[in-house]
Amino acid sequence: MFWYNKKGEKIKEGFIIMKKSSRQMIIKQIINNHAISTQEELLHYLKEEGVEATQATISRDIKEMNLVKTNSANGNVKYTIFQHNKMSEEEKLEQTIGEVVIKLTRVEFMTIVMTIPGNAHVIAALLDAIDFPEMVGTVGGNDTVLIISKDQEDAKKLYDYFSKWTSF
Repeated sequence: MFWYNKKGEKIKEGFIIMKKSSRQMIIKQIINNHAISTQEELLHYLKEEGVEATQATISRDIKEMNLVKTNSANGNVKYTIFQHNKMSEEEKLEQTIGEVVIKLTRVEFMTIVMTIPGNAHVIAALLDAIDFPEMVGTVGGNDTVLIISKDQEDAKKLYDYFSKWTSF
């Protein structure tokens, strides 16, 4: 992007400062047209579009836009937009469990959920949004969610809930 004076002459190269909604619309176009697997790649494509943004801004956009990492046709990981389709939070969780959970383990008052890489944060965010009474809190990483319960009985209820929606 270039800056121009009143005569229409190019005076310097620069970047557009824009509203969040406009930036997120550009991000959506980039995600739909390119297999983006990292925030750095997304920043690169934004810069090509003349949009200057920080990693922290992109991270917030990813969360707000419900971008999740999924496996592409060639087996690589890429960002896609999580489709809401007016499903309840619990329905989204149940569907996501069936699609991304690969292993469950219960240890004392904790339930450990293993997912395909890049999806644990989705499960953790949905759990936090639903706020199950059997759950004290969650910690979500790249491919692991740790669910902490008050006691073994509550942990078993959550383990059984997850087991009901898994296919392994």
